[in-house]
Amino acid sequence: MLMRKHPVKQPTVFAVNAFIGARRTLRRQSGLGLVELLIASAIGLFLLAGLTDFLGRSLTSSGRNFQDARLTQDLNVAMELMARDLRRAGYSSAAQGNPAAVSAPANPFTQETVAGAGDGGINLATAGCVLYAYDAPATENGNLDVVERLGFRLQAGTVQAGTSATTCATGAWQAVTDPGLSEITALSFQYMDGNGAAAAPQRPLVAASGVTWAVCTRLIQVTLTGRLRSDPNVTRTLTQNVRVRNDWYRNAAVTCA
Repeated sequence: MLMRKHPVKQPTVFAVNAFIGARRTLRRQSGLGLVELLIASAIGLFLLAGLTDFLGRSLTSSGRNFQDARLTQDLNVAMELMARDLRRAGYSSAAQGNPAAVSAPANPFTQETVAGAGDGGINLATAGCVLYAYDAPATENGNLDVVERLGFRLQAGTVQAGTSATTCATGAWQAVTDPGLSEITALSFQYMDGNGAAAAPQRPLVAASGVTWAVCTRLIQVTLTGRLRSDPNVTRTLTQNVRVRNDWYRNAAVTCA
């Protein structure tokens, strides 16, 4: 019995071309050369350095902003405390119901806080310090008690509040700014006139005709400057005008200066 031989199929031109193309592709993708690796590494290091620098600057800026916010808050708290307390200077519970101007000068809280300083109970004679008095809620008896002699001063880089302060160097003083965070470099108190310019201690609001008394208003400009302990380049200055609510009635003269 004769066997028929099947004809051997010859590879088509398409298959041959595909095989040759695959060989060439494999040859081209056999790997990267040393020069290519060095270039890729250099580009990667450059990008990584830029990213690291950006992150470092961002962290530094965030930390500085945080410290700056803490400094601003510390100064704001001190300024608000001083402004709120100074507005009460001269308050007397005994003056309620007795508005007659002729008897108002008897208010002990608008008398001299320091001998020789006739300033309606507010004394700015010492730079960086203010002394005043008012009828404190704890007593509120209409009498000027020693503990009601109050003040603020700049001492050793901090703002301090004082009680029993007959002078800027005596009394009990307590820091109201954080000495570990901020260093207060300047604190000033200045009387201002109605036009916002530095003025003599007081200005008359009303001068009664025919009697020797005057109503004296007080506007005090408080300026506070501080810087960070950790970074002295970060500084802040706050300024606020404080209108004393209790006017000073004088019966010894018709002027307030």
